[in-house]
Amino acid sequence: MPTLRMGMKPVAGQSADGRFSATAVEICRSGLRFVARMVRIHRDRAWLDELPDYLLRDIGIKRSEISSVIWHGRNTGHSGLWI
Repeated sequence: MPTLRMGMKPVAGQSADGRFSATAVEICRSGLRFVARMVRIHRDRAWLDELPDYLLRDIGIKRSEISSVIWHGRNTGHSGLWI
């Protein structure tokens, strides 16, 4: 039998209910991470939309690029700073 790290249980030894519960918990965690990311994107976009053009220029983005910066982050082909 292969060795397991501390805290790990063999999957074959778990009951069907245990595997179902572990899967359900992981799906809930994934959903919560998705919701948290959407909240961060919404908050960051609102914050950048409120900045005046001269501050956006200082950080190296144009107003038309806000959506791309929020969704995709750093763009390696861009010469300015990306947040």
